[in-house]
Amino acid sequence: MKQLIFIFLSTMLVGCQQKAVVKQAKLEELADSIAKEKVPVEHLLFRNDTLSVYKIDSIDFFDAKASSIQKTDSLPYIEDFKQAKKRLRGRVVFGAGNLESGKLEMDTLTDGESLYSFRSTRGDTASVFGNMEFAFIGFYRYYPTEDILLFEGGHSSDFSIDLRTGLMGAEKVGNPAYIVYSPDKQLRLNGYFPGQECSSYFIQRKVDKDYKFYMEVPLHLTKEGFDLCNLKDVFWKNNNELYFRNTFFSDSKDARIGFFKLNINLR
Repeated sequence: MKQLIFIFLSTMLVGCQQKAVVKQAKLEELADSIAKEKVPVEHLLFRNDTLSVYKIDSIDFFDAKASSIQKTDSLPYIEDFKQAKKRLRGRVVFGAGNLESGKLEMDTLTDGESLYSFRSTRGDTASVFGNMEFAFIGFYRYYPTEDILLFEGGHSSDFSIDLRTGLMGAEKVGNPAYIVYSPDKQLRLNGYFPGQECSSYFIQRKVDKDYKFYMEVPLHLTKEGFDLCNLKDVFWKNNNELYFRNTFFSDSKDARIGFFKLNINLR
């Protein structure tokens, strides 16, 4: 009798073990299947000596955002022209320009918002007579903390001047509204609107007290071109890892829309 009970219990034990083995095998098979079907979360689109650009999925984007140090980089600015003109007195001269006579004329006694001349903190000067574009741009904003004067040109394009260094042109100075600092503020994203559909972007690096051009953010990542257009929801996860969402004005279903990560290789 005892022998029969032992054989019965042994049979049940072996059966349970076999079921457990089968169940474990099925779980492993399911896990392998899920892993094979999983879309890669990072797809390298561009790489050079200074940066790499990856397209990532939304889950990775929001995970990175949740673990990043969130802060709003809101730079103060003056939009009221009269207030800005008063504050910049002695450094910047405004006026109204015209070409009706076929020759450029600039009336500095008229309350015009075009740029006649400026003097930088370092003593450099520039006037409309050496820079014809001054006559065709209008005051937009003054950023006192950055000492950057921002103008608007044709097709709402940006034109800016760094009054500290005397540097001119949005492709060099940028538009402060685009600025997003890295956590230690040694790097910052900057950009500007050139007058077409897509904005342009670049990274600046702090050298002494000034931020200088370090690298361009490439818009053309594939043979189609203009893969990046207008960057939204921009944040730094750390001092060399930048995340953003790419958008297009014209087509909300464009395949190039999505989430991206930019890795910077500091030298």
